[in-house]
Amino acid sequence: MPTVGIYNETGQHGNYDQTEPVWPASTAISPGDLIYRDTVAGTDKPMSSYTWNTNIATTSGTANAVFRGVSMARRLATQTTAGGKADGNIICTGEFTFPCDALGAAAVPGAYVSFAPNAGSTALENQKVRITATIGEAIGFVTRDAAVGATYLTFKLHVPMYQGGPVAPA
Repeated sequence: MPTVGIYNETGQHGNYDQTEPVWPASTAISPGDLIYRDTVAGTDKPMSSYTWNTNIATTSGTANAVFRGVSMARRLATQTTAGGKADGNIICTGEFTFPCDALGAAAVPGAYVSFAPNAGSTALENQKVRITATIGEAIGFVTRDAAVGATYLTFKLHVPMYQGGPVAPA
């Protein structure tokens, strides 16, 4: 596994583009959390707040369509006022390394990366990913080989909200 920073970034692929968040009050957010935009509330939340459906690629308002990037913020649930840029931005480009369940098959560069469901498949994990065969679920693509049994994936972020929807890697 490559050395990673506080946000799970590898430091590869140049500068990291950032966007300004709208953090909700009373919501815990940690550095490195995968973030989505709640289109009803108009705020940015960690993926565990997203109600997961087994087919995020075809569900209306899919998680990858509202995916914003990786949190730089640290907010506590006890913070009762909404926050923004002063609490930390959202990184929307770059290479990251996140944990995954032990791979049953090797992941090669170009394989699609998506969100991982929690143990009960009721929500998504804040800081865990998985391999997917469906481009519509993709939030990035693998940049470094991962062997069978690996528990981390290194991938380049592809944020559909900023980069025009799911696109195969070049």
